[in-house]
Amino acid sequence: MFRKPLGYLLWVVIPFTQGVFAQTNPGAYTVRGIVADSVSRQPIPYATIGITDEQQTPAASAYSGENGTFKMSLQKAGRFKLILSSVGYRPASQPLLIDKEKMLIQLDTLFLAATTVQLSGIQVISQWQLVEQKPGMLVYNAESDISNRGGTAADVLRKAPALNVDPQGKVTMRGSGTLKILVDGKYSGQMARSPADALNMMPANIIRSVEIITSPSARYDAEGAAGVINIITKKGSKSFSGNLEVMASNWEQAFNPRISLSRNRWNMSLHGHLHRAQDKSSAEMERTVLNNGQPTMVIRQETRKNNIMPHSSGELSLGFLPDSLSEISLTVNGWLGNWPDASQQHTVISLPDGTITDQYQQRVGSKEKFAGTDIALGYTRRLKRDGQEITLLAQFSPSKENTSYNSHQWTGDDKTRYREDNVNRTLNREWTFQADYTHPLTADGRYTLQGGLKSIFRHADKRYQVWSADGPPPADMVLQADRSDNFIYSQDVLAGYLLMKMKLPRGWNAEAGSRLESTHIKGHFNAPGSAFSNNFLNLVPTANISKKLDEAQTITLSYTQRLTRPYIWDLNPNANASDPRNITVGNPTLRPETMHQGELSYGWTSPAGTFINAAAFLKKTNNTIIDLTTTNAAGIATTRKENLAGNVQYGLNLSGAVSPTANWSFNSNVNINHLNFESDALMVVNTGWAADFNLNALYKLPGAVSLQAFGEYDTRIVTLQGHKTPRFYYSFSAKKELKATRMTVTLAAINPFNQTIRQKEYIHAASFRTGILNRYYNQALKVTLNWEFGSMFEQRGRKKISNDDVREQSKG
Repeated sequence: MFRKPLGYLLWVVIPFTQGVFAQTNPGAYTVRGIVADSVSRQPIPYATIGITDEQQTPAASAYSGENGTFKMSLQKAGRFKLILSSVGYRPASQPLLIDKEKMLIQLDTLFLAATTVQLSGIQVISQWQLVEQKPGMLVYNAESDISNRGGTAADVLRKAPALNVDPQGKVTMRGSGTLKILVDGKYSGQMARSPADALNMMPANIIRSVEIITSPSARYDAEGAAGVINIITKKGSKSFSGNLEVMASNWEQAFNPRISLSRNRWNMSLHGHLHRAQDKSSAEMERTVLNNGQPTMVIRQETRKNNIMPHSSGELSLGFLPDSLSEISLTVNGWLGNWPDASQQHTVISLPDGTITDQYQQRVGSKEKFAGTDIALGYTRRLKRDGQEITLLAQFSPSKENTSYNSHQWTGDDKTRYREDNVNRTLNREWTFQADYTHPLTADGRYTLQGGLKSIFRHADKRYQVWSADGPPPADMVLQADRSDNFIYSQDVLAGYLLMKMKLPRGWNAEAGSRLESTHIKGHFNAPGSAFSNNFLNLVPTANISKKLDEAQTITLSYTQRLTRPYIWDLNPNANASDPRNITVGNPTLRPETMHQGELSYGWTSPAGTFINAAAFLKKTNNTIIDLTTTNAAGIATTRKENLAGNVQYGLNLSGAVSPTANWSFNSNVNINHLNFESDALMVVNTGWAADFNLNALYKLPGAVSLQAFGEYDTRIVTLQGHKTPRFYYSFSAKKELKATRMTVTLAAINPFNQTIRQKEYIHAASFRTGILNRYYNQALKVTLNWEFGSMFEQRGRKKISNDDVREQSKG
């Protein structure tokens, strides 16, 4: 079955390996070493290493790897100069002598000192730049942003480059929401269930940085059309250390403990999150029903929501080093909570001339109780050859949730007219197995081949029953058999990839690869003849080539193909009719969407730390999975997932950071994109521009006090069937560090001059026009106390499962 596709995969990669061996020079001199921090003695990743000859002509250059190691090749012996630099460190240089008789030069560890300044007699070490450019990604160093104190992961991503986060926590990248969010490079069942919920459950104080990968290589799962977001957390320590954080505001309260311990060959880290949040919003909707373009009915609704959402999460990580070349890791992550969506609603139905034909009140009691666990076991073995490594990973992710609701309608004289109970319970089980291998093809490490295999086995069991009654108690609730069933669903994915990485002469770097993914989907209901199945085979090529123009400038051209698979939340036909005028339902016939993307980017980083990145991109998506709203003659709107014929998107992303003085720093991000939705089958055509802009400013005062201001503005956003009006968000923060006690006090004001975030949404089609005014209450004053004890936290890398292959469920 797989012989022919695998043959295609090898056909793509073999020509690159032939070119590698044709260019290899066995007589080259190899220089190897490690770059590390002079204080912590920890490796420095992505440091720039250059070699110049006696005429100061560049002879070789390289970046240090994740473990701080580097390797370069020289074609002749002689006297040279080794130059090292990295953001946040003082540049360093030293003489380098290449002896004709010694083909391999192993240098002692090279140490870089952090940039420091004297302030009131206290030595202050500079913070990491907020935004950095690294090979294939942009990195937002969240721990350097004081306004993240006491916040959640949604607040962190709101300030990251190329991303946009709406008031409910839904994340988009360059106008697209079909992206994958990983935590420490691994898949999370919590993220797959609902990214918005998961981000609001993750405390900001455990996040070290965020990697934004807009053109993922073949090493990543093909899922996630817009790209991949990898949230890096703080883990590991050389000795005992810990942190306690308490946050309180008028809308939420949280307690976030974390602890880390290392002893001999063992290391352990543990963090928890207890969070009580209040979610308040309101909406005013007006829908005009049309017949041949003429209005026949007007529906007006006022909805109020005010819910308390208690939830918690935690993670335990254990690592064991049986020898200097091996590592065994165990990670257990769990979460549970109750995320209700209860509401009060008033509905008025009238004729176009204003004559009221019906009106009623409705109360909905909705609960969303959930619990889940990710249990991951990993093994890494570094082999004899430098850079040669094999990694084995396995993960089990069980979860369950109850998303039931009950609704009660009554008229103006308090007479009950309708009651409904919808009981909806889901059990999920998922197994993942993964093996990755890295093999350097040449001794100098310029050419590396990576390959791997992966299998994912998913099983979901969703049972739902609907009961209703047309009158008040003691009228009996009657089972609605046509809206009750048991939905059994399985999705199995088998994948393999090959990826070639090449460090070419004159500052060129390239990588090319292919990933083959086979998807098998099965589902059935209790009703006879309701079973369905589908199989997909996708060959996904990726390519990336970059040129380092000089020590400060890099230009990159990349191409990737991605896909998005539907999951049980998209397919489930259980209709959510808690609002009988606005029904949401899944679509079991959905097909995966595929996307082609090309990107040209330019990056510049000055020695002073000024950073600019500009990227132009073009995307073409087929079988796009979208939410389509239709209405019937009674004005009842039904929204469900459909496959749009396709859409084209192009745009520009600009990110930058600058520090005009030692105390001032700014970073900003601008996204501009043009969307074009078109489908003859669905009779939908919509096109237009959209943009978002944010600015982050930080000022350091004497006495270990810092001030920060952040603002974000989104322009009019084009959607499939309409548009959303502009919105804005802003915050101010102040932080005071108490050095003696290692405590930090942070005060933040969120939207202090606006009680709500207001945004209007317009949806229109041939049969209706709808306008919705949404108000999200988030004006807040927040205080956070943070205490660190023991030694400072230091990052320790660990391989993780990264199941970034499933379309996420959108919240709300």
